[in-house]
Amino acid sequence: MKKKLFSFLCLALTCLLAACQLQPMPEEKEGLTIVTSFYPIYSMVKSVSGQRNQVRMIGSRSGIHSYEPSAGDVRAIYDADVFIYHSGVLESWAKRLDPNLQGSSVEVLEASTKLELMRVPGLEEVEVAEGQDPASLYDPHTWLDPLLVADEAREIAKLLGEQDPDHAQEYHENAEAFAKEAEQLYQTYKPIFEKVSSKTFVTQHTAFSYLAHRFGLTQLGIAGVSEEEPSPKRLAEIKEFVEDYQVRTIFVEKGVSDKMAQTLAKETGVELKVLDPLEADPENAATYLDNLKVVLDTLAKELK
Repeated sequence: MKKKLFSFLCLALTCLLAACQLQPMPEEKEGLTIVTSFYPIYSMVKSVSGQRNQVRMIGSRSGIHSYEPSAGDVRAIYDADVFIYHSGVLESWAKRLDPNLQGSSVEVLEASTKLELMRVPGLEEVEVAEGQDPASLYDPHTWLDPLLVADEAREIAKLLGEQDPDHAQEYHENAEAFAKEAEQLYQTYKPIFEKVSSKTFVTQHTAFSYLAHRFGLTQLGIAGVSEEEPSPKRLAEIKEFVEDYQVRTIFVEKGVSDKMAQTLAKETGVELKVLDPLEADPENAATYLDNLKVVLDTLAKELK
C-alpha cells in the first residue's frame, strides 16, 4: 500500500512539474512607457515610436489651453519612463513638474525647444518686462504648419533616441517617413493657396498663425467672440469688423455654443463653419496628417 501511494505521489509531482514547464513565462516589459500631454504630441510620438513603446495621452478631450492635470494624470506621468509635452507656454503646468521632488526618474522633455517660434500677433515689438518669461510672448500653435510638424517629429526622434540609444536609428527612420509625408502635404497645398481669390480668413480662435504664415495667408482673430452671449457693444464691434473686411465666414471650433453661434450669425449675416485646431482628440481612426489635411482642405475650399 505504501509503495503504491509513493508511486502515485511521484506521478502527480511529475505531472505538476510538466504543467509548470508548459505554462508560459510572464513576458518582460518591452520598450518605454511614454506619457504625452495632448493630441498632436501624442500622434507625433506614436508615429516616431512605432510599435516599440507604450504611448498614451492625458489631455485628450477638451483641448489644452484650460487643461490642468488631475492627480491621476500626474501619477501616470511620474510612473512613466518619459513624459513629452509641446511647449512651456502652452502647458505651463508641465514646467512645474519636478521628478526629483516626487522620487521619480521620469525624463520630462519639451518637444518644441528647437522650433523657431513667432511672437504673438500684436505683441511683436513688446519688450520683455522684468520677471516675465520671454516665451510667454510667442505663439505655440506650430502643429498646424506641416513643415514645423516635420521638424518637431525629428526632434522627438532625437529625444527618444537619447533615452533609448539601441533603437535611435528606428526612431530616426520613422520620423523621416512622417516628415516626408508632412512635407508632401505642404507641396500639395502650396499651389492651391497661391491661387485662392481671398487670402484672409477670420477665426474665433487665433490658432492658425503658423499655417497662415506658411501659405501666404492672413488670419484675423476676433477677441471675445467665445462669450456665451455677446454684449451689445461686442456685437457692434463684430458687425463693424465683418463690414470692414467683407467677411462672409467666421471659423469656429467644434463644441462652440449654439446660442452664441446663432446670435453671431443672426446679427452679422456671416456663415459659421468649423475649422478644427486639432487641440483635442478628434476621436477618429485617421492619422494626424490626415486630420491636418482636412483642416487645409476646409480652408482652401472656403477661400476659393
